[in-house]
Amino acid sequence: MSEILLTGGSGILGTQMLEEWRDDPNIKITSPSSSELDISCHTSVRDFFDNRHFDIILHCAAYTNTVDASIEIEDCVDTNVVGTWNLVRESMRSGMRFVYISTDYVFDGRSGGYQIDSPINPVGNYSMSKASAELIVRMYDNSLSIRTSFVPRDFPHPAAFSDQYTTRDYVDVISKFIKSLTTSNKLGIVHVGTKKKSVFEL
Repeated sequence: MSEILLTGGSGILGTQMLEEWRDDPNIKITSPSSSELDISCHTSVRDFFDNRHFDIILHCAAYTNTVDASIEIEDCVDTNVVGTWNLVRESMRSGMRFVYISTDYVFDGRSGGYQIDSPINPVGNYSMSKASAELIVRMYDNSLSIRTSFVPRDFPHPAAFSDQYTTRDYVDVISKFIKSLTTSNKLGIVHVGTKKKSVFEL
């Protein structure tokens, strides 16, 4: 049995990941609340891990408000950068596999067709915080960064562009790829998405 620590279990992706593994007898999931595990506080993280061991950390927790990140810089950095480093440090201490949910926002979106080795060029505070965290994760050999993007099953916007293209998909589609990759031996960076389509088509 693999024991997985899931952060961000109350979010869109985290909730779906819990559903993915709900009936899997080979996986034991622990998903603490932010009051049980404050990832932005090193002491909280250290205390949480003092008497616990996991095989894998799946780090889904993130500050995701791309607009407010321009003014809530401290909150954005505390969650996305400091929080990620606190968890990576614990993984390094005990050799746990670390799976980080990164984003396609590490690219600037000007050309498209990005490959794993394409240069990153984040634009905006949210993007820069996620790219910074990804670079921290990549310093740890036993890690996997998953660059992806998704939307809730109920499409959250009143309109969609027919001339803006994406490989993102609905969260219950993307979560199945993440489930497989989390328990795999894959390391480094992967891109997770589906076929290219307009946002209107999505």
